[in-house]
Amino acid sequence: GEVSVKGDVPKGTLFIFAKKYNGKMPMPLAVKKIANPKFPLKFELSEKDAMMKQIPFKGPFSVTARISPSGSAMDKSGVEVMTTNKIEIGQKDIKLILSK
Repeated sequence: GEVSVKGDVPKGTLFIFAKKYNGKMPMPLAVKKIANPKFPLKFELSEKDAMMKQIPFKGPFSVTARISPSGSAMDKSGVEVMTTNKIEIGQKDIKLILSK
């Protein structure tokens, strides 16, 4: 997929994560942390990015991109965007646009 920005987006650490689509588990299945990202940024999430190796990395997913001004994954004060459609493993046409 690809993350781009529109407008004045704060500087910070970019987190890209996948959660189960309409799942009950609040924590992500996989996450990437990118300090000082340059946009547009191409990304790929796979089982290599799994948060917990014992939980299978199986779709469908929702994918979220978030800028954290503090660099903390828990910081939600930045800008965030999430896919609305189901994302399947191997899908390549994911476009996330961070805008303020």
